[in-house]
Amino acid sequence: MLPRKDWRAENVVRGTALVMMVWMLAMAALSVVAASGRERGVEIPKVVFLALAGLAFHGTGLVMVAVLLRLERRTWREAFGFGLAPARAAGFGALTLLVVAPLIYGLHAAAAAVLGWLGWGPEPQDSIKLLLESGWRERLLIGVMAVGLAPLVEELIFRGLFFPVLRDLGLPRLAWVGTSVFFGLIHGNAAAFLPLTLFGLYLAWLYHRTGNLLASIVAHILFNLIPFVLVAAGVNLAP
Repeated sequence: MLPRKDWRAENVVRGTALVMMVWMLAMAALSVVAASGRERGVEIPKVVFLALAGLAFHGTGLVMVAVLLRLERRTWREAFGFGLAPARAAGFGALTLLVVAPLIYGLHAAAAAVLGWLGWGPEPQDSIKLLLESGWRERLLIGVMAVGLAPLVEELIFRGLFFPVLRDLGLPRLAWVGTSVFFGLIHGNAAAFLPLTLFGLYLAWLYHRTGNLLASIVAHILFNLIPFVLVAAGVNLAP
């Protein structure tokens, strides 16, 4: 089970605010540069735009976590339980995902079908659209971002920080439900909202159950890797 972490909530709030501010400023700057380029007849490749946007959020998030650890005077192993039976935690995350992933993928397909029936055809996520349209170099870049950086940073922030902070403040329902709903919302896809919210609950359960964030990180990486490999191989998974 996950022990109390007793993070200083004010440090987490300040760090999160900084990440959001940097990300919004970066997106605004990218939009201005893209608009200026279009006026001159120069189009920024979509994969470059997506990579820079991802770096602005996930890169800043990773730096924020590292700075927070220094402020809290904690090691990565202590803060996120990485030293607690790592092989067992990673294996537990991978094995349970074999059961959970088909359910989440199936729910996503069902949600897309319902939205389509209602006349609101959902757009596939940007990474999926770019995979379908890109060559191998672009697909490799998307893979590094979507399969490597994004799962690591999102787990550090959502499950590693937000979840225990809220739980230790005496807000267990907000810890479980609130962080999972927010996780679903940030992906900005209507069909994926409910599936990703439930996936967020599963990832929080992994951390709560094992006490080692590695379980959630491994499950998240594999969850992103499976559709990436299928789409990169030419299978159209877009809703």
